[in-house]
Amino acid sequence: MNIQHRRIPWTIIILTDLGVFIIAAYLYTLCPSVYLIDSGELASVSYTLGIAHPTGYPLYTILSYLFTSLPGDPVNMVNLFSALVAMIAALIVYLIAYRLTHDKITAILFGILYAFAPMIWRIAVTNEVYSLTATFVVLIILILLRPSNTRSIFFLLYCIGLALANHVIIFSLVLPVIIYVIIIYRPKIKFILYGLSFCLAGLSLYCYLIARTNGGALLAWGGAYNLERLVWHVTGKQYQVWMFTLSFNEIINNFFNGIGLLARNFQYIFLIPVFTGFVHLYRTERPKFWLFSSVVFINMLYAANYSIPDIESYYIPAFSIMVIAAIYGITLIKRYLKWYVVIPVSILIILVNYNACSLRHNTFAYDFSRAHIEQLPPNSLVICTFWDIYSPTLYFQHVQKIRTDLVIIDKELLRRTWYIRYLERAYPEFYEKVRTSVDTYMSELYKFEYGKPYNSQVIQARFVHMLQTFINQHLIEANVYLAMPYPDNDLSQIKVEHSPVPYGFVIQILQDTSAYQPFDFSRLTVHNPAIAYDERLVHNRDLIKRLVQGNINYLLQHHDTIAAMNAQKWFDNFNDKKTVY
Repeated sequence: MNIQHRRIPWTIIILTDLGVFIIAAYLYTLCPSVYLIDSGELASVSYTLGIAHPTGYPLYTILSYLFTSLPGDPVNMVNLFSALVAMIAALIVYLIAYRLTHDKITAILFGILYAFAPMIWRIAVTNEVYSLTATFVVLIILILLRPSNTRSIFFLLYCIGLALANHVIIFSLVLPVIIYVIIIYRPKIKFILYGLSFCLAGLSLYCYLIARTNGGALLAWGGAYNLERLVWHVTGKQYQVWMFTLSFNEIINNFFNGIGLLARNFQYIFLIPVFTGFVHLYRTERPKFWLFSSVVFINMLYAANYSIPDIESYYIPAFSIMVIAAIYGITLIKRYLKWYVVIPVSILIILVNYNACSLRHNTFAYDFSRAHIEQLPPNSLVICTFWDIYSPTLYFQHVQKIRTDLVIIDKELLRRTWYIRYLERAYPEFYEKVRTSVDTYMSELYKFEYGKPYNSQVIQARFVHMLQTFINQHLIEANVYLAMPYPDNDLSQIKVEHSPVPYGFVIQILQDTSAYQPFDFSRLTVHNPAIAYDERLVHNRDLIKRLVQGNINYLLQHHDTIAAMNAQKWFDNFNDKKTVY
C-alpha cells in the first residue's frame, strides 16, 4: 500500500511560524489589566454587550464579547483579542509583500516591521478598536492587488462595510478605494447597486446599537434608541467640538506632528523605501500612486483636524499604505535582503521599540483608578472630573463587582441625557433622592440636545444646582468625595457650607473638619513602571506626586506629623519608581 505524503506549502509554514513569533511577543508584552483612556469603558461594554462612546464600534463589541466568555479575567481576554487581530494584520502584510516581491525573506521583514511598529504594537497589547482597523486596511489592499472578478469586488465592498462598522477613520481609505474601483473597472449601474448592497450588509451591524439600547443595555452610550439618535452617535455629534474647529496654525502644527509620528514609526531610515516606492508607482502604476497618495493625504488631513490624546491610532490607514509603498520601493535592493541581514534588522526593530510599547506587568492604570476608591467608606458618593479615573471604575463595578456600594459619577457625562438614564438604572436609590433636581435640569438639557431654543445660562445654573443637590443630599447619610485632580469651574460654583480636605487621591467634603481622619497610605498599592514612554502615563504619574504632596502639606499645616511622615515615606518610594504598599 503506497502512502503519498503531501508537502505543506512553504507559505503556510512561514505564516504559521511568523504568526507564532508575533503572538508570543504580543503576549509577553500584553497589558495585564485595564489601561488608560477608554480601556475600562470598552472592556465593560464588551463584557455587558453595551454600547461604547461614538461611533459605537458594533463589530468590535460583538467580537470582543465572544472573548469575554473565555476563562480568565474578561479584560485579559479582550486584550488577547487585540493581539490576535493585530497578528492577523501583520500576516496579511506578509502576504502583500510576498505577492509584490516574490521573496519570502523580504516579506518576513515587512511583516515584522508592521507588527512591531509602535503604532501597531501599542494597540496590540491592550483592548482598543484599532487592531481591527489595521486588519481591514491591509485586507482591503490585499483584495485590490489580487486578480479581480465580481466575487472579489463584492467581498471588497462587504469588507468596507464591516470596516466602517468598526471605526469611521477607515473612510480615508474607503473613499479613494471606491473611486479607484470605479475608474479602473468602470462598473455598470446594476453592478454598483449590487455592490452597494454588500457594503450595506456590513454596515447593518450598526443596527446593533438600536437593538441593544432598546434591549436594556446598562451602558448604552448615546441613547441610540431610534434612527435619529443612531445617526448622532455614529457621526460623533458629541465630539464635534473637537473636530474641525481648530485654528489654521493648530492644524498645520498637528499636520507636521503627524509627519513626525509616522517618521518615528518607520525608524526614519525606512522612509527611504517609502519614498522610492511612491516614485516607482508614479512611473509604472500611476492609478495606484494616486490611490495611495490620496489615502495618506486624506488620513493626515483628517487627523490634523482632530484634537484627542490617543491621536496616534488615527494614522493607521496612512501608516499601512506607506508600508505597502515601501514594499514597492524595496524591490530595488531586495537581492541584498538575505536571512543574515533580515534577522538582525528584525531583532533591532523589536529591541528599539520594546520600551515604548511593552505593557508587561504594567498595572498602573488599574492601580491609579482603584486607589481613588478602595479606601472610601461604604456608600460614598464620588464625583469624577478625569476620564482616566472614571473609565476603569466602570470595569470595577460592572465586571469585577468591586465597590458596588459606591455611587460613582462622571461630571462631564452628566451633560448627556443618556448618562442620566444610566444613573437612574445603575444607582436607583440615589437617583430617587435627587430626582426633582435632575428632572428640572433634564427639561433644559433636552432642548440643547435636540437643537431647540435654549438658554445656556439656565442650563448651566440648573447643572450646578443639580451637582449641589447631589452633594448636599448624600452628605445627610454618607460621605462625599471629589476625584478632581484639577480645579473645576462647575464644582467651584457650588455653594456648600462644608470644607474640602485632601484624602489620598481624592478630596473629601467634610461638614466638621475635626472629624477628619488622614488617609492610610500604608494600605495603598500603586505600581510605578520603571520605564514609561506613554505621555499620558507620565502625566498621571506626576499627578499622583502632586496629590500626595497636597496631603503632606495639609497634614503638616494641621500638625499631624506622624501621618505626614507616612505619606512622605509613600511619596519617596513612589518617586524611586518602586511598587509601593
